[in-house]
Amino acid sequence: FPDKSENPEEIMKKITVYASVLILICSLVVSFSQQREKIQIAILLDTSSSMDGLIDQARTNLWKIINETAKAKKGGVTPDLEVALYEYGNDGLSSSSGFIRLVTPLTGDLDRVSDELFKLRTNGGSEYCGMVIDEAVKKLSWDKNNNMLKMIYIAGNEEFFQGNVDYKNSVKKALSKGVTVNTIYCGPNSSGVNEGWKDGADR
Repeated sequence: FPDKSENPEEIMKKITVYASVLILICSLVVSFSQQREKIQIAILLDTSSSMDGLIDQARTNLWKIINETAKAKKGGVTPDLEVALYEYGNDGLSSSSGFIRLVTPLTGDLDRVSDELFKLRTNGGSEYCGMVIDEAVKKLSWDKNNNMLKMIYIAGNEEFFQGNVDYKNSVKKALSKGVTVNTIYCGPNSSGVNEGWKDGADR
């Protein structure tokens, strides 16, 4: 969680640098993915109140990742790109759902996903990263071919280990389906390490 005493501009710089590193990594993965025929990505975005002042920058950088991925080529042909969107941690959502909502399933309609992404608003805060990853792994229509490039990008700024679903098990399930989990911590890198976000991505 970013230090509230910090200058908001400095917090934004930290988010941008962290996301820019991930965009570079994504570009390398996309280059490798030229052998793939389809790319599937699920965006999981924290819309709790702790993301006030941070959410616009977070989703802008998430969409940069999508745009970078959309540049992938296979023999001069762009593979099909499907994107899904979840929001989590919003007290306006049902507690029985774990404060999680599937906004759009995996779809090739990127305009729709972008529109829904930038409509999201913050409210409240119970952020269960392990649970939303588990939901995305179980309920999205992931391609059964494990040679396809399949990724989750989860963004937020609270402890990664909140809730009663262990993120370690959720990441393990994702990997068993050939889905790679990438994390974006909206704040200082050291806090992201201490709060489990780096560990979530390193598994």
